[in-house]
Formats: sequence, structure tokens, C-alpha cells
Amino acid sequence: MKLKFENVDVEQCLRSVMERNTKHYQSDFEYDVGSMERIAQTKHPERTPLFWMSRPSGTWCFRERDVFIRDSDAFYTWQFYKDTRDTILAYTVEITGMEGAAIKGNLYTQDYRAMAEHIERTALPAASVTVQFEGQSEPMEFRYAYYHKHKLSLHAQFGKAEKFRLEPAVPGLLRGILASEQEYRHNFIPGVFENHLDQMIAAEKRSVTHFLKEAAANAPRPALNKKAKEPPQR
Repeated sequence: MKLKFENVDVEQCLRSVMERNTKHYQSDFEYDVGSMERIAQTKHPERTPLFWMSRPSGTWCFRERDVFIRDSDAFYTWQFYKDTRDTILAYTVEITGMEGAAIKGNLYTQDYRAMAEHIERTALPAASVTVQFEGQSEPMEFRYAYYHKHKLSLHAQFGKAEKFRLEPAVPGLLRGILASEQEYRHNFIPGVFENHLDQMIAAEKRSVTHFLKEAAANAPRPALNKKAKEPPQR
């Protein structure tokens, strides 16, 4: 069942998920909270939806727009765990602001593996990248293919990237995807957060079993000496 939880304490709710499902590297969550606080303190925090996941060894938090750009770290990370046996609890997060010390907002449940498949079908390739290098007064823009090919030499010349933003060839297409995602989740059924976690964990375990059975049935014979996929780095 697709549920939404409106006007909740985002940190408190997600921390309860993390403490229940994430057994190792729980300190990852503090980075997530810092990102959410910075967004909550902006003028229009609701314009920056996030994708958040809890897994057995850590958490991840990304901007929704980045997940839907195929060449981003966010895209590759959101794809990475779908063919593992990990229990992944994922939410879309809409932050509405601060209420005292609390980060307020809305949470929307995700079926992680179904969402990863949807993103794989829907995401747009990156066409350009804007980089704010450390110590530079103005950001620099590159075609993504050029930046990807010359990344090491560019960073050797200009230094560390403080900010990094990918864009597709037609930004309007990405805006359309994000608007469609927002409209879809706003039709979810209102729920009580404290009551849903057991059901979500059970549903996720069923999803893992179903996905792995399908993957095993459709998998080609593995090639010899194929390099194992490496986990994403935080």
C-alpha cells in the first residue's frame, strides 16, 4: 500500500527507521540530517524533494532530481542495491521547513526495487555539468562527455569541486518527470507513521524475494573473470 505521512518530524521518523533497519554505520544518518536541515532553512524547501534509504549497512540521501539523471552518483547508487538481498526501506521526503528545532515535512513510502526499475526506465542522460571549484569566484560549465573524459586533469588544474550539478539536454523533460512524480505521490493514502513500519519491512522482504527470483530466472550465464560490481562510496 502506498502511504503518505504529512506534517511529521522528518528526522524523528527516519531515525526510527534507521535504528530499526540499519545495524552498521548508523552515523551516516547524521550526514543526512545535516543535508535536510540546510534545505529546511532555505526559502522554498518544498522545491527540493529527497530520496532517502535505510539499508543494513548505512543510509543514503539524494536530491530527487539527481536520481533521475542517469550519469549521477545518485542514479548509480539507487540502482546498486536492487539485485542484493539487503532489506532497503526507502522514502521520498518533502521538507516544508523548521518548527523550532524540528525538521518538518511529508514522507512517502517507496517500494525500493520497483522504484529503482522505474528510474532505470525513466532517467535522462547528462548533457552538461556545472562545477564550482574551490577558490573560484564563478562556476564553470562543461559538456558532460568532455568533463567525464578530462575530469582528472580539470581537477588538477582548478582544484576540488565544492558544488556539482548535472543537467540533461532538455531540462524541461526533467522538470516534467519530477512534476509527474510529485502528482503521483500526492495521491497516496494518508497514514500514521508509527503504525506502518512492521508492514513495510514485511512488504520489503516479499519484494526482495520476488525480485531475486525474477532476476535468477532471467540472468544469463555469468562470464568468467568478470569483475565484481563495487559498492558506491559515500
